[in-house]
Amino acid sequence: MNAPPNSSAPPSPNLRERAQSRLHAKHTQTDVAKDASKALRVLFDLASSPATAHDALALLHELQVHQVELDLQNEELQSSRAELEASWTRQTQLMDASPSAQLILDGSGCLAACNVQALRCLAQSWPQLLGKPLNTWICPMDRPRVQAWRKNAEQRSQPISLGFSLQAGGATARAVWAAACANPLSPGVLMSWVDAPDALA
Repeated sequence: MNAPPNSSAPPSPNLRERAQSRLHAKHTQTDVAKDASKALRVLFDLASSPATAHDALALLHELQVHQVELDLQNEELQSSRAELEASWTRQTQLMDASPSAQLILDGSGCLAACNVQALRCLAQSWPQLLGKPLNTWICPMDRPRVQAWRKNAEQRSQPISLGFSLQAGGATARAVWAAACANPLSPGVLMSWVDAPDALA
């Protein structure tokens, strides 16, 4: 039995040209794209001829190696995706388990994301909050200074604090102590709050 073809030796350009010519003669390019087995059939035909067998086998080997490489790349991508999804799930669980309300506001002060504690504080579901201005739930007399504080926080990498009152629906005003800083990933701020000490019973 002959030794397997050396995979390091690329198939001759002449063989590639002949294979392409035969494919073109038998099928349209659209047909070939839809049915890769037709291309392999041409290679097997070339492999059956003593004049082209060596180069055809070399090309087949090259294709097999390339297929294995693609399979390995796909496995790595699937593994990376699974790791990212697991990491995202862990981060979401940690954020929702936080004792403080955590929010992401966009550059105009509207809700872009929040955790479960923020939903509870504001007595809203996520679809009701998304894209709404935070001012909607701030007591009217506190809105001007909260607005100024938020604008100031957009310029700071370190958090700055402020106390204000929330008004969720018809509920009694809720005093909170908040901290905010610039969102490093996009315009807007990262914000969190807890009940103000004087509001604790």
